[in-house]
Amino acid sequence: MNRFLLIVLLLFPSITYCQIDIDKAGDGWELKADSALSIIKQYDSIKYKLLLSVCDKIEFWNGSYSTNDGNRTIVVSVGDVKLNSINNLAAVIVHESLHLYAAQAPMVWGDKVEENMCYRYELSFLETLPDVEEWLWRHTMQQIIETE
Repeated sequence: MNRFLLIVLLLFPSITYCQIDIDKAGDGWELKADSALSIIKQYDSIKYKLLLSVCDKIEFWNGSYSTNDGNRTIVVSVGDVKLNSINNLAAVIVHESLHLYAAQAPMVWGDKVEENMCYRYELSFLETLPDVEEWLWRHTMQQIIETE
């Protein structure tokens, strides 16, 4: 029994971290998404916990924007991956996790209000990161303005 408990305790961090399945796609895209998850976990544990509570899988697609399936999957666009910014991927995942939360919670915000709230949530995440790219700040702020 003690050995079993020791094994479980040693593996617990790996088990809890591996709750989100990442599709293998592109040239190491799953590694980039995994790095983005690590950044979220390191810099904002509250957003990471919400992410784990609403998301089981990250997929990739050729669409022009990242999205979600309305259930428990975040779908990252090829364009977001090709920007080669782990901070951007982390921001996309945080943003889409709030959309998933809204879809799973018994509330209706309206599309424009929900999008604005997701960008504000993303901005609050970016504020926790060191060395965020200037273009990422500008993009997020512009999206907040456009969705007001």
